[in-house]
Amino acid sequence: MSTDAFERAFRREKAARQQAEDELEQLSREIYLKNTELEKLNQDLIRNQAQLVQSEKLATVGQLASGVAHEINNPLGFCLSNLSTLKEYVDEISARLAKSTAEPDEALTAVMTDLPLLVQETQEGLESIRSIVRDLRNYSRDAGDDFTETDIADCIHATLNMLRNQIGGYHVSLNLDEIPLIQANPGKLNQVFSNLIMNALQAMAPDGRLVIETSASDRYVEIRITDNGSGIPDEIKQTIFEPFHTTKPMGEGTGLGLSICHTIIVDNHKGQISARDANPGPGTTFEILLPLAR
Repeated sequence: MSTDAFERAFRREKAARQQAEDELEQLSREIYLKNTELEKLNQDLIRNQAQLVQSEKLATVGQLASGVAHEINNPLGFCLSNLSTLKEYVDEISARLAKSTAEPDEALTAVMTDLPLLVQETQEGLESIRSIVRDLRNYSRDAGDDFTETDIADCIHATLNMLRNQIGGYHVSLNLDEIPLIQANPGKLNQVFSNLIMNALQAMAPDGRLVIETSASDRYVEIRITDNGSGIPDEIKQTIFEPFHTTKPMGEGTGLGLSICHTIIVDNHKGQISARDANPGPGTTFEILLPLAR
């Protein structure tokens, strides 16, 4: 083979080798990009699956709570109705005894003195139960994706009523301005308020102070939930609304609470939610902005 022919063959082989290397490098880049995309899709799938599981659990609890509230409400109505009749009987007996000229019996007098108070206290207790049952039904109702005219103050009161056992010795202050009704999903807002309040309680000492405020601007209804706990470390402030982010020990938190709050406020209600240091500190303020008009 001549020198020229050898060089031409060598160049062809070199070009073919270079082309093969370029194609391999391109293929490697494509595989890397595909793997990156698949990893992102897998993370999205895991997040969505976890949120669906959490939503399904909440929906199940809501259905159970609504059913229990309904079952309690019926006998509660009978008891209150009967007590109302009993009160009328007691008043009638007391009136007749007062008109009687016979020597009053001390034991009967003592009973008739106590009876009105006992009936009143029992009525107040049952009315308190009725209030809790009403708030439980409102809190747990599944409104699906429907939006209705919603009173934010009612949502806050209902949530606090449901969490009264957890609130215990904490000091809760309400500063709720008169604000207009807005188009919202009250069931989902209750879930947001519940998550934020529970997070605040867990961040505070047993005698901590929680302040809930509302106000309205030209465009938004504003809700601020402030605790005097330890606050949020600077290094995680930008990631607290990401799925699976939690500072709780393993097994004590799913890391989905704030992520679900963000989804409900931002995606469902086209609003805003943010966290900042309390002023004055220490502590954290979560601020929610909900549009007055959708």
